[in-house]
Amino acid sequence: MAQQGNFKSPSRMSTLQEGVPVVSSGAVSGVKPREDGLKGVDFERRSFLGKAVAGIGAVVVASTLFPVVKYLVPPVKTLNTVSELVVGKASEVPVNSGKIYQFNNDKVLVINNNGTFTASTAVCTHLGCLVHWDSQQNLIACPCHGAKYKQNGEIISGPQPLPLKVYKVRVEGENLIIS
Repeated sequence: MAQQGNFKSPSRMSTLQEGVPVVSSGAVSGVKPREDGLKGVDFERRSFLGKAVAGIGAVVVASTLFPVVKYLVPPVKTLNTVSELVVGKASEVPVNSGKIYQFNNDKVLVINNNGTFTASTAVCTHLGCLVHWDSQQNLIACPCHGAKYKQNGEIISGPQPLPLKVYKVRVEGENLIIS
């Protein structure tokens, strides 16, 4: 026998469960109505579930993006700047040669020209190449574009716009101190 109509229709329910009152409005008897429960709150299941899913989605997106952003943004590197620093031993720089040392954020070329020590930045002011001491010509030379400087950092020739920054260097005992 084929069933016709709504399986849970009020007339069908009355035949299935004798003695249970049939309520056609769909409300459950014995439970207080919704209007008496939360006054002034528009609380629907669908809106609650939408907000819950959106909140969980936001947490998932944030927890996924945080490591990506931490990877892409480089950490801030703090370097203690000092006014004086022992960079090495005087014997490390042979006579008529130069050696590059790190001083704060700059690379410094220390030159030993017959026992006279001078120091200047080792970065060319033209395009940032590292310079070196040319002992045959007694000058600082940049291998990239032919810039030439005097031992005190002044420009001799080349495309560089500015002279080299000069540092003070002194020898105390065997230590080279740049300031």
